[in-house]
Amino acid sequence: MNGICKLVTLSAVLSLTACGGSSSSDNTTPTSPENTASPTTPSTPPAASATATYELTFTRTWDAQTFPTNYPSGTHFSPVIGLTHNEQGRIFQRGESASAGIISMAETGSKAALKTEISNIQNLGYSNYLIDESGISGNSQSVSMTFEASQNFSLLSVVSMVAPSPDWFIGIDSLALFNDGQWVMEQTIQLKVYDAGSDSGVTFNSANQETDPQGLITLLDSARSDTDFAQGVHFQSEANIGVITIKLME
Repeated sequence: MNGICKLVTLSAVLSLTACGGSSSSDNTTPTSPENTASPTTPSTPPAASATATYELTFTRTWDAQTFPTNYPSGTHFSPVIGLTHNEQGRIFQRGESASAGIISMAETGSKAALKTEISNIQNLGYSNYLIDESGISGNSQSVSMTFEASQNFSLLSVVSMVAPSPDWFIGIDSLALFNDGQWVMEQTIQLKVYDAGSDSGVTFNSANQETDPQGLITLLDSARSDTDFAQGVHFQSEANIGVITIKLME
């Protein structure tokens, strides 16, 4: 099957880039030694706290104007579930097989099996915070929530079903919140659609068609006449289906 302040796009890999600049002049007059200012010691930022609290806002951009191809009725996103974790605590990864919990979430919107998997991850010592919140239903455009992270568990992963759909979902996989000794202040993630690889349906309202053998998690690709997705975004409009913004709370 084919699923600190700045703007970034989701894929199989997410990155943070810092921009810097410099200035110079070719006509600078040399300064005499006695007039040369003494060098100053750069100020050191205060040590980062051991834990941080973030606000996460998930906003839908999925509508009939930007996603016109076989746009379904009753569109919504299932309740959001995720965790903060270390490198061993991932719940999904592009190019890998989806777990039973991810499949259940992507096909039905249910969080039960994935919550059990996250509990197992926590019991292994790979995570210390569960994110278990509502989704975006009906005419709602966004949902906000708060979550905690620590320096030992500073990666963020969350998922939500694109509904209705065969097995499609949005997600963030292991977004780093702590970099270079400091917490990320704010970040915006343009969401792409993943295909869980468990159902072969080609449109939002396709009947169940189990994929056997199960495929891998991919960014969604679909025919122009079906839903017109290419690498997780709408091919014609080049639109993302939603956006997540995270902000560090003071």
